[in-house]
Amino acid sequence: MRAISALLLTMASCAWTGFWMENIRHQGLAPFNPDKSYVVFRNVKDFGAKGDGVTDDAPAINAAISSGNRCGGPSCVGSTTTPAVVYFPPGTYLINSPIVDFYYTQIVGDPNDMPIIKGAATFPTEAIAMFDGDPYLRNGYLNFQSTNVFFRQLRNIIFDTTDIRGNATALHWPSSQATSIQNCVFRLSSREGDIHTGIFMEEGSGGLVTDLVFIGGKYGARFGNQQYTMRNLSFYGCGTAIQQIWNWGWTYKSLKIVDCDVGIDMSSWDVGSVILLDSKFVNVKTAMITSRNPGNATGLGSLVIQNVVYQNVPVVLANPQGQPYLLGEANGAVADNVQGNVYAPRGPRLMEGRDFAFSQPPTLKTGDLYYERSKPQYGNLPASSFLSARDLGARGDGVSDDTAALNVLFQQVANTPYVAFLDSGVYKVTDTIYVPPNTRIVGEPLSAIIMGAGKKFADANRPRPVVQVAHPGEIGYVEMSDIIVSTQGATAGAIGIEYNLNTPAAESICSPGAPPSGLWDVHVRIGGFTGSQLQVADCAITPDQPNLVKANCIAGFMSMHVTPSARNLYMENNWIWVADHDIDDPRNTRVSIFVARGLLIEGTRIWLVGSSVEHHTLYQYQLVNATDVWMGQIQTETPYYQPNPPAPFPFTRLSHRLHDPDFAVDCSRPANPSAMTLSGNAPCSMAWGLRVLDSKNVVVFGAGLYSFFNNYSTNCSTVFSGENCQARIFWVGTTNPSIAHSLLAKEGEKGKLGHGPFTGGPGGFSVEVYNLDTIGSVSMATLQGYDMAMWDQNVATFASTLAVFKA
Repeated sequence: MRAISALLLTMASCAWTGFWMENIRHQGLAPFNPDKSYVVFRNVKDFGAKGDGVTDDAPAINAAISSGNRCGGPSCVGSTTTPAVVYFPPGTYLINSPIVDFYYTQIVGDPNDMPIIKGAATFPTEAIAMFDGDPYLRNGYLNFQSTNVFFRQLRNIIFDTTDIRGNATALHWPSSQATSIQNCVFRLSSREGDIHTGIFMEEGSGGLVTDLVFIGGKYGARFGNQQYTMRNLSFYGCGTAIQQIWNWGWTYKSLKIVDCDVGIDMSSWDVGSVILLDSKFVNVKTAMITSRNPGNATGLGSLVIQNVVYQNVPVVLANPQGQPYLLGEANGAVADNVQGNVYAPRGPRLMEGRDFAFSQPPTLKTGDLYYERSKPQYGNLPASSFLSARDLGARGDGVSDDTAALNVLFQQVANTPYVAFLDSGVYKVTDTIYVPPNTRIVGEPLSAIIMGAGKKFADANRPRPVVQVAHPGEIGYVEMSDIIVSTQGATAGAIGIEYNLNTPAAESICSPGAPPSGLWDVHVRIGGFTGSQLQVADCAITPDQPNLVKANCIAGFMSMHVTPSARNLYMENNWIWVADHDIDDPRNTRVSIFVARGLLIEGTRIWLVGSSVEHHTLYQYQLVNATDVWMGQIQTETPYYQPNPPAPFPFTRLSHRLHDPDFAVDCSRPANPSAMTLSGNAPCSMAWGLRVLDSKNVVVFGAGLYSFFNNYSTNCSTVFSGENCQARIFWVGTTNPSIAHSLLAKEGEKGKLGHGPFTGGPGGFSVEVYNLDTIGSVSMATLQGYDMAMWDQNVATFASTLAVFKA
């Protein structure tokens, strides 16, 4: 301990000379890369980039990205062994050809003096973009399958296309989970004849985009993807700020659109749903364009608008021909608006206008706006404020036991001005890593992995967290970012993250200096990567063998638990994933890995912004006795192997302690047979996407709950299958027997499911879901065993969509 204190004093004496990420000592590893000299952190200037605005820096930048035999060409579709952090110091980087991104790459600029990537006047206009996140290299197909593009970031960059004449796009970004764009600016030409776009995204399954500014251009952004959460985007002087090419579900929050012809164009017939929250239009001719016609009783083009201000906006909502559905009001807020099918909880009731009664828990807001906070980058701190895990003896080599070293690091940093820095590496731990209150931790972006392994994590009867944030009852504050928590091999008793911390200062979050605690880009990844011992060779799929589960592939008790003592936690861009395929396999081959539970929330005042939970056996999200929970565009997938074996196999249900679902009871009432017009007998003993029990003030702004497979076959989720992969996917109810009995008795008197007014009033919970999108499930929403909304009542795109479910 004396040596550690001396190290801290030495660090504190160092002068601040710029952004800490540039100046910190870089000693990160890629431990499972066969090249032991592989370098993770790359400064583009070390590869010859000048940043002088004159030299063509594209070759040097591409060398910085690609060096080290990384995964980028058509011979590689994914890799976890070649992570890279590519850093741009301040400067103007002129490029005459595209920058091409590789797999598992983090592009980071100096946030204090943001670097500029500027297209030269001679930049080829036939190029898809100045920065190409996924080039078309495979006979007209994207090099990386867009739904498998994970673990990458782009932040603190200014893109400038203004010298390019004709067509130009700054960024091509087809991406999926655990990806983000943060704090970037797009300067675009609006000259006559120029067709400039800031971001073009045509495929994927995202994701988070936040804190962007678009200036000029014919299009600020053109977005097409399964789902996304996008927050704090500003558009100035664009022809069309956002063109929504297609989606299943999309949540926009805190948009600011100024001096544009069109705000959001969602006139495509391939747009499932859009949510717009806490936003503002100023001097915009038409705020939104929709393809949805009055009287449309399908789910297509569902639109939810809440707390949006219009100033000098003649038309709020119009059809593609420019005919207005909703006129603007001078210098004021237009009332909240819903376009689509509403279940409250019975339905469908078609809503086509204003004055929908949204629930707006004030405890989740700052003034009139739902709370939000961007990932801290610590740009005001010098490198001397960061204490490296490797400097304190952690090896990060994926073999050594780093338990003691990490626990010492976090204890040493707690209650100090210092930030714990996890250098790139795989930190194998054989016991719980304890994060004390009042600790800040940042990983070398998305390449710092804490991996639980060994016998202490192997007993499902004695579950143990890999990472534990505070002990129950402890009070304080925590910030964590850019870390992945994983397991190795058979770890049936592992809980990825257990979060217990109470942050009481956030009781009055309007007060400066008193925010909630936060986890940004903190992910749980179970299997599917080199070193996990949960790859194709270990956990090959067995669809032809009934109920076969390999003991060495039971890899977790629960991925994350926000316990009853937890209070005031903000989570953003968190992916909790049990691998469905081996990322490092050349064919992305499927694997069967078993983790019982996904994310269990029992705390109070929790924000989940852009999160995803996938492939757990019992459920993906479960809320039990939770209060004040905000969820923005959550996304789930049912395990691909189910119903072979059916849930809960191979796990034992824990009813009293964890309120696990009882599939025998939950499946005792069949889905409404009248809804099953194209097929029947969908299995019910399959994982819940979202399960909410006895929880109050739960607001979900966007939910994509997907079931694509039956025993690794997609025949159940084709357009013609009748959505029969599973019977149910979303449950709201109570564990109180008297309330449940009362509700069931009253509902039973009605005789028919899905008809008549709901008068039971379950009590004990309050849940509202806006733009619920489901795939493969016959029932879209189940209330205490009764199916309230069916897929064929809400047909939209590939997904079925309803605008509001309220219980």
